[in-house]
Amino acid sequence: MVLQYFRMPTECITNPLQRELADSIIRMVPLDEIRILLACGAKVNEPVTQGLMPLHYAVWQRYYEAVLLLLTRGGDVNAVDECGYSPLHLSAEHGFTEVVRLLLQSGAKVDYRPDTGDEFPRTTLCDEPLRLAIRNKHMDVARLLLEHGANPNKRYFFGSEINLVTDLEYLELLLTFGANPDSRDRSGLTPLMKAARQPHGMPAVLLLIKYGADVNAMADARHDYRTVLHYAVLSGNLDIVNLLIKQGAKLNYDDAYDLGKPSPLDLAILKGDPILVSLLIKAGANVNCSSPIIGSPLHVACADNIPNRYEILQMLLREGADPNLKVYNDIMDRNSQLRPVLVEYIASNENPNLAVINLLLKYGARVIMKTQFRDPDGILNSLQNVITSQSDSIFFLLVEACESFDLCMIRRNNVITAEQKTALLELASTPLPLRRQVRLLLRKHL
Repeated sequence: MVLQYFRMPTECITNPLQRELADSIIRMVPLDEIRILLACGAKVNEPVTQGLMPLHYAVWQRYYEAVLLLLTRGGDVNAVDECGYSPLHLSAEHGFTEVVRLLLQSGAKVDYRPDTGDEFPRTTLCDEPLRLAIRNKHMDVARLLLEHGANPNKRYFFGSEINLVTDLEYLELLLTFGANPDSRDRSGLTPLMKAARQPHGMPAVLLLIKYGADVNAMADARHDYRTVLHYAVLSGNLDIVNLLIKQGAKLNYDDAYDLGKPSPLDLAILKGDPILVSLLIKAGANVNCSSPIIGSPLHVACADNIPNRYEILQMLLREGADPNLKVYNDIMDRNSQLRPVLVEYIASNENPNLAVINLLLKYGARVIMKTQFRDPDGILNSLQNVITSQSDSIFFLLVEACESFDLCMIRRNNVITAEQKTALLELASTPLPLRRQVRLLLRKHL
């Protein structure tokens, strides 16, 4: 009863001589015994089980002399088992360099998977010998296969060979033998993008650029159309960013691309890195570029929890960033304007900073005491964080800089205190002093 669960494969029962040949090879018996089995009827090109030929067993055991004997007796060097594994697959996977060399000299194919033309072909039971050698870190075998014509651009489900390696030495090996440095993986990234996003990726970046990688390659919509420079900024490595800029990386999207996605400068601001922001601005990043989703660089700097906010804002404003830039959610709909920079800052931060507001006002940020329904630049319905702050200084600073009012909506406002409402209504009902009018005029035109 128990034996029925441990039956020998049918091939072994019907052809015991093949099984004996395989077992002898596994035991690495002297070659004369193998010759006797062959003389008695064992076949070099008949499977033992599951498509495995005697040559497979000899390679598996790294029995070089037996491999040579079987090849001399006519063994099929390209025979594959039921999984598609050839003797070369086995020897490449395990790093048997001398066996690989012998098989190649005997005419072994280096590429087994048919080229279907698919960019990302379906996964099969076995990869190419080159992929197996690289995956298992057998450098000598990988080099030997490439020297004998292995395709360095073979495509797999997740990309080509170069998209699947991480070690610098294998990256250089593939590039040396003609791998495409701009090949994209299944997620749409190039090797240079992946190298640039690593904080310690400079050696790989240098190597890829040396072999002609495109420093302006752009990812697709899945990655917000990020360029190589975007990924370098995300890494925070100033040297990589500087290198890419010197190699011609574009700091702004081309006008032909109406993408509305964050620029490298936006990402640098989000990281809160003043040195990186300064580097990009000095290299030519547009401080007034805008996105219908996140606004201008000033909008980004005014978002919540931005490190080194004041320093970055000061830098942007000095370089000409417009605090009153109008950014629309939909360029076809002029009623879908994003909140102005000042309003964005006040609405997004629970504890607005007086120095930041002073800075924005100094560079001309407008204060409109209206609702955004009445005026897209209105600040009246975004004062919650100002009112709940510990000091009235911010509120009265805004009142002092205000240039337009909506008496009706001020009276209806339930956020400001009674004292603040009275002061605001009094100011709104009184003609502005000449000094205020001149100041507003100068701010408007200068």
